[in-house]
Amino acid sequence: MMRHITSSVTSILIILFLQACSSESITEQTLEPAASIPVSELSVTTTTIDRTKVATTTQFDYSKIDYSNDEPEFLYDSEDSSQLSSNWRTDLLAELRITPPNFDIPYVREEWGPGWIDEDRNCINTRHEVLHYESLEDAIFDAEGCKVLFGKWYDYYSDTFIIDPSGLDIDHMVPLANAHISGAANWPLETKISFYNDLNDPQHLIAVNSGDNRSKGAKGPEAWRPPNEDHWCQYAYSWIEIKARWNLSVSEIEFYSLEEMLDSCEGLPELTYWFSNWLLRKGAMSEQDMAITEKEEEAENN
Repeated sequence: MMRHITSSVTSILIILFLQACSSESITEQTLEPAASIPVSELSVTTTTIDRTKVATTTQFDYSKIDYSNDEPEFLYDSEDSSQLSSNWRTDLLAELRITPPNFDIPYVREEWGPGWIDEDRNCINTRHEVLHYESLEDAIFDAEGCKVLFGKWYDYYSDTFIIDPSGLDIDHMVPLANAHISGAANWPLETKISFYNDLNDPQHLIAVNSGDNRSKGAKGPEAWRPPNEDHWCQYAYSWIEIKARWNLSVSEIEFYSLEEMLDSCEGLPELTYWFSNWLLRKGAMSEQDMAITEKEEEAENN
């Protein structure tokens, strides 16, 4: 819209210049189209984001998009929004785009940027931000206040607690190489760096034990699942949300593996990004509640 406005203004200036040179008077009718545009329409613009293009252009910084209106409509009955849908698993899976993985472009780790960055320049990079956020106890930093030295973390993959951060990796729920073959190969560098360091979604990066994370590698749920089967429901839910959010595809075998893992859900997962944010805005939970799962609550009480 702004581009159209700029073109209109430029055209008007050219007309004024030519008419001034020819000593012709500018009639009220000539100026009326421009003069009738309210100032408010010139100063306020609305841009509709096409989710199918976000991840493949540099027009939008994906990490800066406000997801506050992404209410999880698939969780609710179409006829009664106060009732959970009995088909929420089916509706959730429908968010996915099934496409064969693309191996045409080789995966090169260096093309995803410098690794962990310090986006807010507070000397705490993404790894230590995650360690800080996810510690069940007050994290203890080094003298400079930049690196987490001690804390207490619940490891969803092994169903254990860890107090030494050196034994933790920060896992990309959807690994970089998997994202690469799922549609990210042609992303611009800025988008790849945003994906690598995404702190907007608490499901995107999680602290887990190094052994399981390296066992997982770049494998999808069709080839690797957390040893802790109680976490399969949440794992599948998070994987689906992230792939849908970043417009990444899934293979057929990946889709059916996710469907199988969702069958382990006895109810809704403990923490979902869109769902918990919806509850937060409705006043049904607090920021503190949003960050605490049942396992973590048990740990805090011990």
